[in-house]
Amino acid sequence: MAKKGKTYRTASGKNVDFGAMLLANETESALGNMNVNARGDQISSDGKITKTREEVMREYNSLHTMVPTDSDIPEGTPVVPDDDWQDWEPPVPHESAVEEVAPIIEKIVERDKEVLEQLSDTPVEEPTTKEGPRSLGHVIEEEHAAQQQEKTPAGGLAAAVARAKNVNTKDSIQQPKHVEEQNIKGVRRI
Repeated sequence: MAKKGKTYRTASGKNVDFGAMLLANETESALGNMNVNARGDQISSDGKITKTREEVMREYNSLHTMVPTDSDIPEGTPVVPDDDWQDWEPPVPHESAVEEVAPIIEKIVERDKEVLEQLSDTPVEEPTTKEGPRSLGHVIEEEHAAQQQEKTPAGGLAAAVARAKNVNTKDSIQQPKHVEEQNIKGVRRI
């Protein structure tokens, strides 16, 4: 709040005393929906003061005090150990759940048997070439080639898009004349 007697000069050159203005208008209702006047008193809809600013502050401070209040220390009750595990029994599955799952399991087992029969009917190709003894140099070369293949990155999205596009820049894009003149090879005078 501005002090009484402190005046401020406006841009147009007038002197304004905010302290005197606040004192003169402190009973006027403030703008907004808090139902208070300029001083901070709570007012009713017809403009009468229902609680003064001091009463509001006293009520607030009594609710939001930092001073701890001492209350009686409750006497302890005798501690009784909770033994919840005495009457525990493992859960028994319901027979109805087993009856519901049994047909599903049978269908799965029959389907798997059919798949196994189909696989047993197909001939298995055995390798026709037999590899002879390999030297240590061949084994090292194969491992090195496998490691090199693992190290090369497959690329990301940009690499995949670049591989998919086939852009021929010289034929598809027509350059302006001044750019074509700049791209002429040879010696030019500056």
